[in-house]
Amino acid sequence: MSTVEEILNAVRDLPPQEQAEVKRRLEGLLAEPDKAPLDETRQAGDLDQRIQRALYDAGLISEIKPRVKRPRARRPPIKIKGRPLSETIIEDRR
Repeated sequence: MSTVEEILNAVRDLPPQEQAEVKRRLEGLLAEPDKAPLDETRQAGDLDQRIQRALYDAGLISEIKPRVKRPRARRPPIKIKGRPLSETIIEDRR
């Protein structure tokens, strides 16, 4: 289950007044103008942080998780002599 689904489930379990408060705070976050033009990936990360801050302030979550870092670039495969390593591994498993 994703973090967003967990948050939505937690909000569904709240009384209607608290659900309205969460909605009001989220709408306030979304209404804030961006300070500078950002690419779509960064905007998504900033939105996530703002949502987490609103949920933290509302007492629905106990911590704000740090932004997920981009995965590192994949390194090129290492050249080896002889049979392919995958064949050796498969043979050893038999």
